[in-house]
Amino acid sequence: MKSLTLLIRAELEIPDDWELVDHPSGMRVLKIGEHFVDFDIAPLTTKSASPDAEWSDAETATVGKVLDAVVGIDAELELQTLH
Repeated sequence: MKSLTLLIRAELEIPDDWELVDHPSGMRVLKIGEHFVDFDIAPLTTKSASPDAEWSDAETATVGKVLDAVVGIDAELELQTLH
């Protein structure tokens, strides 16, 4: 068995009315209107070796295998005001 560490960093430019809040579950999440948003990984697959291949999560068996292999995940949200 091997261990794979995956680091995903994304930067979003968001409207001023979106905010970071502490959800009652103890997580720091994004609040958009009445919706709380957390981030997770979404494995995508393709059978094509083409440079313009289409990737999707439609292959649920393979995506499920990848998600079943996840033993820990953490999302850290930081809000910075742009001037």
